[in-house]
Amino acid sequence: MCKLYLVDDDQDVLDSLHWMLEGMGYSPETFLNADSFLAKVELQQPGVAILDIQMPGMDGIELLQHIRQHGSPLSVIMLTGHGTISMAVQAIQQGALDFLEKPADGDKLLDLLIKAKQATQHAFERQALKLSIAQRLSLLSPREQQVMNYVLAGKLNKVIAAELNVAQRTVELHRQKVMQKMQVSNVAELAYLTALHKS
Repeated sequence: MCKLYLVDDDQDVLDSLHWMLEGMGYSPETFLNADSFLAKVELQQPGVAILDIQMPGMDGIELLQHIRQHGSPLSVIMLTGHGTISMAVQAIQQGALDFLEKPADGDKLLDLLIKAKQATQHAFERQALKLSIAQRLSLLSPREQQVMNYVLAGKLNKVIAAELNVAQRTVELHRQKVMQKMQVSNVAELAYLTALHKS
């Protein structure tokens, strides 16, 4: 089950949302401010956070920025009162999935939660893959990295051999080791993984 977090400085709003979400089968954790949320929540795990935009101390936009700066896979839905729509649009531009106006509409909330759960799982899996790619890249020797870069540039083995001043068979062996260590079977897969690592 995907973890769900509610952050709002208004206890009545928290209680109302908590009750609504429990009726949908969720068990959300509630927080009255950004600091208590950050002290308890593991940002590198998947989950959905519903954040009030206007809170004392660190507001919802600042909390969203903090979450994004830490590369968190959390999906964020902003909660906004009347007159803060422009802030909600700003939040979406900064990586929030969407926003809800208070009082929250149950049907819209349910639709957003379905999207948010898919988005956080996708982000978490992508993050795990990027970590795996980084670990694979760290296994390459400097020479293997050099050969990999030439291969990704589309150079043939004999051209690589000439540029590195080594035998073509040496390049072939390095290329084979690169493919093994990167756990790929062709150059297209290698290109995909290295591009994903850089993104």
